[in-house]
Amino acid sequence: MLDRVMPGINSDSTLLYGPEIKFYAMRIATDNTLRTKVPNLYVAGDGAGIGGAIAAELSGELAALQAAYQLGGISQAIRNTTGALMHKRLKKELAIRPFLDTLYAPDFQAMLQSDDTMICRCEEVTVGQLRNYAREGCLGLNQTKVFSRCGMGPCQGRQCGSNAAIIIADERNIPIEHVDYYRLRAPIKPVSLSEVASLSSDS
Repeated sequence: MLDRVMPGINSDSTLLYGPEIKFYAMRIATDNTLRTKVPNLYVAGDGAGIGGAIAAELSGELAALQAAYQLGGISQAIRNTTGALMHKRLKKELAIRPFLDTLYAPDFQAMLQSDDTMICRCEEVTVGQLRNYAREGCLGLNQTKVFSRCGMGPCQGRQCGSNAAIIIADERNIPIEHVDYYRLRAPIKPVSLSEVASLSSDS
């Protein structure tokens, strides 16, 4: 979500490796109780869609309400009645979002126009270099990674991945969801040898 507001802000604390790894999605798919496709996994706050502080609080309460029901803490009638009131308040809070999202839509064209724009800060790869690799036949990020090292630095693509995909999609004139994204491998974040050594054989 943050990367849609400010391209490049993706980091290890903003990427979600959970119910669906669709970096191009504006929000994670949930039902009206904020349950994801993963059993017993709920998403609340801005992770369920940016709507402001009050909307984030209400989404947390909705998720908690469903959890309380599933654990047998409240009846279905209480969940439905209370949930309906929360949804009504949430709908009111979110009414302004279409206007704000249109008014403050991110200007990706500004990033796409200059070949000198640095996409991968770790490996110093520019927009122009990525475009050249796409023209030479690289279909996605894994191929451009081999040739340019884009995504091979300390951030492992967390900072540049989304933006690099935008560049490849733009150069190839295809939807961004058709761009092959980085193959994410454990460990997701860099770990020290002492951390690895401390793991038990059962881990």
